[in-house]
Amino acid sequence: MKYDRLLGLAISSIARIPTTLPWWIAGRLGGGQTVDQRRQLLRWLEDRFAQVFPHATGAQHLRWAQAHLLMLAQEKVDAMAFNRLGRSGGPSIEMLGGEHVRVLAREGKGFILVLNHFDRLLTAPVALAQHGIVTNVLTMPVLENPDLGEAERRFLLKKIDGYTQVTGGRWHTTHQGLRSVHESLRAGQAWVILADAWRPEFGRLRRHRFLGGSLQLPTGIERLAQSTGVPLLHGITYTQRPSHLKVVVEPLPENPIEAIDRVIQRLDKDVQDRPWAWWHWGLWEQMWHPTTKGGEL
Repeated sequence: MKYDRLLGLAISSIARIPTTLPWWIAGRLGGGQTVDQRRQLLRWLEDRFAQVFPHATGAQHLRWAQAHLLMLAQEKVDAMAFNRLGRSGGPSIEMLGGEHVRVLAREGKGFILVLNHFDRLLTAPVALAQHGIVTNVLTMPVLENPDLGEAERRFLLKKIDGYTQVTGGRWHTTHQGLRSVHESLRAGQAWVILADAWRPEFGRLRRHRFLGGSLQLPTGIERLAQSTGVPLLHGITYTQRPSHLKVVVEPLPENPIEAIDRVIQRLDKDVQDRPWAWWHWGLWEQMWHPTTKGGEL
């Protein structure tokens, strides 16, 4: 799903409208495709949903495909207007479980807020920032990523700049090494990391039960938590309406391996309930593996 330069200009423009209107009309902008390309993309998503959820109806597969593209378009508006999320003129945010973060902040403990590529995923740290909780973010490289086009790279850099201005933390990539991340966690700072980040060159993968098979996911978060001794929390966003979001923050087991298992178990349930909200359907063949005949993962 390439991010077209003209689409970027359009979203940047409508995101300045000081109401929630941009989020309601985001879907009409499309994803940078022609009408034929969008039709093909919808058909491809329908086929993917039919493959993974064969017991759902064709009408459901189509609704999920349409909802998926709408969610991605709304998230692009989020990316250009992080400063309006949860504030006047932007989508409202209902947050449950924020007390788990505030307790750690009062005690001066560092922690990792674990997210997944699900729904409008960065709403949780933006909501926490409005309660005085500063978080840093660790991502895969952007400038050094050969798979990104120039327009995509510009968009992501602008998105990251707006995000860090709102959250008050810093942006760090895996390309820069993790020593400073270790040090800041031990010093009581908080970091946001995505559990289902995936690249074909990743090593140190571990399998998790997921939709009747397994997902191969990196073990970086659990190793980072083990080496620093910091707790893990899980943040999830659920779009109720384009202009209203619910954020849930959940405590996780002390054991980092068990904690990430819990995160992916929750993702498995959420994706079954809201298939359209997961971002990674285009990586399904690379990430997901069926069980063997004996039932082993």
